[in-house]
Amino acid sequence: MARYDEAHKAEAQRLIVRHAAERFRRDGIAAVGVRQLMADVGMTHGGFYTHFASRDDLVAAAIERAAQSTLGYLEEAVAAAAPSGALDAFIATYLGERHLTEMARGCAASALAPEVARQDEAARSRFKQQNDRIIALLERNLPEGGDKDARSARATAIFACLMGTLQLARIASAPQDVEQILAGGRAAATSLAHQAWR
Repeated sequence: MARYDEAHKAEAQRLIVRHAAERFRRDGIAAVGVRQLMADVGMTHGGFYTHFASRDDLVAAAIERAAQSTLGYLEEAVAAAAPSGALDAFIATYLGERHLTEMARGCAASALAPEVARQDEAARSRFKQQNDRIIALLERNLPEGGDKDARSARATAIFACLMGTLQLARIASAPQDVEQILAGGRAAATSLAHQAWR
């Protein structure tokens, strides 16, 4: 019975974290209350503290889950591409329709970075660790050349370019403006990626 209870508790916690990761990306961290979140998954508000020490604890776990999800589908896109097209696949996936329209399942960094910057050290640290893994994926797929520091700096700059492009595209309302922003971001990221190493 104890094993069932522990397994049930772990599954309930995973459900809360998964739902929170989607809600935070869609609505923002500050806009999502614990009571509503628990009601959404069919649990009571009082049961929240069975799973988490505080709301901050949930925020840190949900941020990490959201970032892991982002890394997962970017890794899938890269793995499905030919080695010579892996970088282009990363850029196309990041600036694709799914990221643009499905904010709840899209990039955690583009949806949450401004709010995460205001969270406690634990949440920021967990978020950074996951973003560093995305940057490392980019770095591994850059053209050959450059030392470790140069490759890391370039991958970070490309990721920042992609994040900013997606944020601007989400703000725009006219379809032609959205496409122009996305096309410009793809071109800028690709150009930076293929720049000659010094």
